[in-house]
Amino acid sequence: MASDYGDEAGSKMIDDFMRFGERMGERAMYTRAAQMQRAFQNATRSAQELTGDRAPEGDAPEWAKLDMQEFQGIGDYDGIKGIIEDKLAAHSVSSAWFPDPETGKEYLLFRIADAKEVWQSFDELSRETDDACAKAAEKIREQHEKDPSRGRDDRTLDERAEDAREASAALEAERSTTKALSKEPRFQEMRAK
Repeated sequence: MASDYGDEAGSKMIDDFMRFGERMGERAMYTRAAQMQRAFQNATRSAQELTGDRAPEGDAPEWAKLDMQEFQGIGDYDGIKGIIEDKLAAHSVSSAWFPDPETGKEYLLFRIADAKEVWQSFDELSRETDDACAKAAEKIREQHEKDPSRGRDDRTLDERAEDAREASAALEAERSTTKALSKEPRFQEMRAK
């Protein structure tokens, strides 16, 4: 896992896809991977633009910011942030997260001198996404083969939870109408002096 990628980001990405795949289903996992890959590619382009034309050294800003709004829209944003942080750490990039309360956006702050490493990190993440998703799907299949009772229901967890809620509501409705018809034993508390 980490040895496949040389850092912990790949391992975290596989774990993230496995958790998501088990909870939401394989198709949703692949959709998430495509969204993440697109976001990584867009972040790569944005970071590459920062390495381009610079102002004269005297007025050049020292820090740059990268808008993370696209990542925020994917879901489990904190997990994605962990993957990004590990990849940047593997490239020795010091960075910080800045939430802007006025706009609701969050930015990744990094030194302009590290812009090349930042875009290389995002480029690597975009290339590793498909492989990590495939490995996660393979591991999920292996788990289902080892324990076939886990694979009895192919519906997503959300679908099963909704069915359980509906069944519970139906039982409650039935219980409220039949309670008057059936006499159940009444228990009373007895206290001794």
